[in-house]
Amino acid sequence: MFLDAMTFADARHGFVMGDSIAGAFVILSTGDGGAHWTRVPAAALPAALPNEGAFAASGTNVAMLSPKQTWIGTGASTTSRVLRTADGGKTWKIAETPLATSASAGIFSTAFRDPLHGLVVGGDYRKEGDAVDNAAVTSDGGATWTMVKGLSGFRSVVAHVPRSNASWVAVGPQGADWSSDDGKTWTPIDGDGYDTLSFAPDGTSAWAAGNKGRMARLIW
Repeated sequence: MFLDAMTFADARHGFVMGDSIAGAFVILSTGDGGAHWTRVPAAALPAALPNEGAFAASGTNVAMLSPKQTWIGTGASTTSRVLRTADGGKTWKIAETPLATSASAGIFSTAFRDPLHGLVVGGDYRKEGDAVDNAAVTSDGGATWTMVKGLSGFRSVVAHVPRSNASWVAVGPQGADWSSDDGKTWTPIDGDGYDTLSFAPDGTSAWAAGNKGRMARLIW
């Protein structure tokens, strides 16, 4: 298997996901801090589309708010979708998003600030300058997704600013953008682009990493 992204809700509970195999999603969970992993049974998951999986560009396709609540973004097939569970992985639902999809396009990052409000970003990594069909928002926990405009190119990661009400940062190899209204509008951030980003828990700063070993600190 090829594993794309992993995250934890706390010191014990986490999920890792990989590209689908033979029409079945590959999702594994742990409840003991990663000492043991159990694959989510295919019978508990919706069927995967042909070639459906994720992109390992930033490692942020999986979002967890608690041991019960998890969302996973996909791409590389005919439709970009978001899997979600509200019971720790026992049952799953899936929703289509309006992000453009192809072998090189789809959702690259999934993030939620509370059980209802979330964002997915992505685009086509072969067309990093394109600023179309690369972000969508939800306000109903991931059941439905709405396209938003304004990101200034392909973005491989999106993150909520901790302790803020509705502020987000999206980053890609060609640049970064920020939003203070839950992704409805975006403003470019001066500086270079990076592949992944993570905020400190207090929200005062963030660190980004990119190609050629580059790292940067964003002071919020």
